[in-house]
Amino acid sequence: MNASVPRWAVSFADLVLLLLGCFVLLHAMESQRPKADAATTPRDAVPAGQLLAADSLFEAGDARLTESGRARLLALAGTLRGGGVTVSGRGVGDAGLRLDRFELAAARTAAVARALREGGIAEAAIAVRVDNAPGGRPGQTIAVARR
Repeated sequence: MNASVPRWAVSFADLVLLLLGCFVLLHAMESQRPKADAATTPRDAVPAGQLLAADSLFEAGDARLTESGRARLLALAGTLRGGGVTVSGRGVGDAGLRLDRFELAAARTAAVARALREGGIAEAAIAVRVDNAPGGRPGQTIAVARR
């Protein structure tokens, strides 16, 4: 029995099978991606790290670390060696004499990253992010966490 099939039906069947194969591949790739539960990990969460108030680490209105702030960061660097580290500055504090409040927030975040580098963490292993949007806390906070 030789049934006559319209020529367009064969091309249409090829297209449908090709699309089905693409969706199967996308589904397989999606199942391999690590998932984060948005309900249990809010944007401000600090996984396995420290949330530091910038005012407790720096001189007032400046991006220079106090001696106690430097010691605290060097000790923290000792616990975070051997992996990637993210330094996230969030919010802004009061302006200083040399820098406005946005520049001060960025400079303080960078100073924390430099102190971690001095503490033995490779520069390539440190990622720095600055978010000047107002956070839930007054002033600037700096999160240091493993990646």
